[in-house]
Amino acid sequence: MRTEDATSTLPAAGLDLTAIRRTLQSELTEREERIRQLSPHAAPHLDPVAWSALAAARRAVEQITAALDRLSAGTYGRCTRCDGAILPARLEVLPSAPTCIDCQNRVENA
Repeated sequence: MRTEDATSTLPAAGLDLTAIRRTLQSELTEREERIRQLSPHAAPHLDPVAWSALAAARRAVEQITAALDRLSAGTYGRCTRCDGAILPARLEVLPSAPTCIDCQNRVENA
């Protein structure tokens, strides 16, 4: 955990949270539609590509839903691992990002 006060910086400052929420909602709708389209055809023994795409869409839905939950809880823009601020540039590129770049690098290199 970080030793500095978690409220000393506002990670969401300067971000258009309304626009981010719209973007996340749109991505969620797209992924849910993709799941509906793939579900009837996705079976590991029949169509492994569709099965893999379905799994990826489900993971994306989980990540987007978690980001929307963080928005509602007022914790959007805070790293879920260290509670540090996630850079606004990272959130602009990946609005559902749950972690800061340092924590993500640690996870990927572990």
